[in-house]
Amino acid sequence: MGILETHEKVHVPFANNRLFITFTLFLILGLPASFLPEENFVKWLIINFLVAIALTFVNYLLWKKHQNDSERYFSLHSLVMMMGLAFFMMTPVFKGLYPTIYFWLLLIGLGIFAFILFTKSEAIAEGLLNPRRKGFKVLLYTYFGIVFFAGSVIWGYMLATDAAPWIPVAIILFFLGLFLVMVSPAMLITPERAIQLREREQ
Repeated sequence: MGILETHEKVHVPFANNRLFITFTLFLILGLPASFLPEENFVKWLIINFLVAIALTFVNYLLWKKHQNDSERYFSLHSLVMMMGLAFFMMTPVFKGLYPTIYFWLLLIGLGIFAFILFTKSEAIAEGLLNPRRKGFKVLLYTYFGIVFFAGSVIWGYMLATDAAPWIPVAIILFFLGLFLVMVSPAMLITPERAIQLREREQ
């Protein structure tokens, strides 16, 4: 019988909380994304900058609450980071589709999908922690199914309109953001529960 893994709580000093690094990452992605498309880029520069500040403040509050438990803090920190990056990656597609019917189809579909994902956070975590189990395959199949749905909506828009040159870049960013949305709920799992899920594989 193997040695049972335990969760050891470690303090995270302010210098190691990665707030500045994550904020810089938000700016590196969020500010250039404001120019896709170029219309209203000043407004989106401001919006994305404010979103980056707000997300960094959320991470600061998480650090204040969980600074004595490094695993829990960095898990929740990663959740905020992944959702923030997903927001910056996905907004160019939504800006390009607005105000067509394709915008609403994609928004409603993504909203329902994200809600379902966050109600299945434990199943997603188990699938990622135990790749050989069925849950991981379900996660992959679901991702490709959503890619097919979202790709069909975007492709329909491109056929119905004169698609701008920036659209292919926005589509690639969208699907990268979608992947982050899919795996991010796993970050909600506590370290103790993650240990239990890993031990199911043994």
